[in-house]
Amino acid sequence: MNKHLSSTQLILWLGILLSAVLFYNTPASAITTQIKPGHLLKITVSGHPEFTVEVEVLNNGTIEYPLLAGIPLDGLTADIVKDLLQSVLLRFELEPDIFVIISETETIDFQVLGEVSRPARYEMEAPLNLQQAIVLAGSETDDGDLTNVRILRIENERRAEHTVNLDDYFIQDSLLLPPEVHNRDIIIIPRKIGKNLVRVTGSVSKPGLYSARLGDNILDMLQQAQSGFTAQLQYRAGNYYLAGDLKRVIHITYVNGKQVRNVVNVHKFIQQGNYQDIPNVSPGDIIIVPQQAEWRDVWYIINRLTTMMTLTLTIVAVTRIF
Repeated sequence: MNKHLSSTQLILWLGILLSAVLFYNTPASAITTQIKPGHLLKITVSGHPEFTVEVEVLNNGTIEYPLLAGIPLDGLTADIVKDLLQSVLLRFELEPDIFVIISETETIDFQVLGEVSRPARYEMEAPLNLQQAIVLAGSETDDGDLTNVRILRIENERRAEHTVNLDDYFIQDSLLLPPEVHNRDIIIIPRKIGKNLVRVTGSVSKPGLYSARLGDNILDMLQQAQSGFTAQLQYRAGNYYLAGDLKRVIHITYVNGKQVRNVVNVHKFIQQGNYQDIPNVSPGDIIIVPQQAEWRDVWYIINRLTTMMTLTLTIVAVTRIF
């Protein structure tokens, strides 16, 4: 066995050693980082500012850069993109230095619309899931339907619609995580329609639709709408009185698909303390609080009696005089 290396072998081993040193000193991210939608590409063409840009990788993997228009870059590395640019620029008889840097921080631009406190457009660092996006927009309102969240997403250069039931991710023992938000997503929280909603109208402070939980009754719904108790006080005969007549609350419900209309004396149940006997409500019910009729008002009756007595005494006094 020859103990002395030939010059060719020596050069070969030196080359292997040098490659190993360069590989060891090269950051892992420069070797393994692949371009993905949402990444930022910083392209610098030395001496040519018109070709120097910072662009975002779109959902279809392309970038809005004339020299690479329509070319999917997702899955490629910075070096491959650099070689692509080099081959394109050679057509212009240019041989500049090209630098391509992949930004490690992904940002996503999305919108949250519908039944949220702060509907707007947002730009956040990825990853971000659907629940986090809704919380960012102020969470859903009382009328927001999380069982039917719509996501408008760009797929194959067209808007596609997906429906997500977020309640599926919040059930006990669920190991599922809400889906991630993609760049340029439009998230829409729709309004609840006919799902656990009861309409309260008439002489109440805040007429509208209110959520009804299992076991809620008419009084529970009236309290949500602030009916009569603190609302719509009217002034008459030197006194304030409740505008809503809780003795004649109209409850419209549905039994076997047919509408049933009942008049409920909520005031009587309250006076007797029989809260458990107040009729329950069902989704789709309507509660109407009528305005208190004048002839039912005690002060109205007293005022009319006083007027009649005064008129009678006046007539008697005039008769005696003449």
